[in-house]
Amino acid sequence: MYTFLLLLLHLLKEYVGNNKEMHACMQLQDQVKRMLRLSKEDEEAVEAFHKLHSDAADKGFGRLFRNPSLFEDIVKTFLLCASRFEDSLGRAEKLCNLNPERKRGRRKRAQVNFPTAHEVLSFGMSKLERTLGYRCDVIFDLATDVVSGRVDLDRWENSITDGDELYKELIHRKGIGNFVASNILMCIGFYQRVPLDSETTRHIKQIHHHCGVNKVTDEMVKDIYDKYAPFQTLAYWFELLEYYESKVGKLCLLEKADYKKVTGSLIEKRISSSSSSSSIHICDNLVI
Repeated sequence: MYTFLLLLLHLLKEYVGNNKEMHACMQLQDQVKRMLRLSKEDEEAVEAFHKLHSDAADKGFGRLFRNPSLFEDIVKTFLLCASRFEDSLGRAEKLCNLNPERKRGRRKRAQVNFPTAHEVLSFGMSKLERTLGYRCDVIFDLATDVVSGRVDLDRWENSITDGDELYKELIHRKGIGNFVASNILMCIGFYQRVPLDSETTRHIKQIHHHCGVNKVTDEMVKDIYDKYAPFQTLAYWFELLEYYESKVGKLCLLEKADYKKVTGSLIEKRISSSSSSSSIHICDNLVI
């Protein structure tokens, strides 16, 4: 599949008509490679992880989907904080809808791109606050620092080779705690720190039989996942994916309207409230 996508993008480049189209095609190729983690380094990481985790190797798991840009990864991580998954998706959609492209022409476009840092600044703080609430501060600050050059996202993603070094830099920024910093590291490709939030807590209590504890600690997480170092987060997501799909089927086959319902707490609530019928519809006849 990955080879096919790259071949398709290569063919598109062969048939573009001008330099502007060529530039757009190159951008698209870079975005697809990033989203699907198709670099040589990503391939080497998958192979190394599979040597440590035979179950993941058997199922071909080893890549975590990410956004076309690190800026989008970080903003969406901010939107996840202290929020239901469904609400965070809604805020991301509203942020996209602020894009002026949506208002061009006779009809509104059904979809628009996620805004860049420059575009976020152009919306203005008041409009962001009405759309995102208190999260607007950290998102506006990030966009300001990216545009001014005080934050070099390319350096974070491509020049720093030590995840602990980057974690120390991230954790000192306003609005970035352990979960946000760990999630950013995961998106870049540093998998040592498992992002710890309410879903991680539920998973560890339920799947690893720590129901009696009041709080899941970093030490508990280390005890469970350090045997897969430096790919602890990949091991965690393998378990989480297995849990989700054991309850609702293949996530890639979910109806769009049901995707927002895929969190452990909602799944358990829905299963307990209705054993006869499910409002999550899966296309069981499709195989990938």
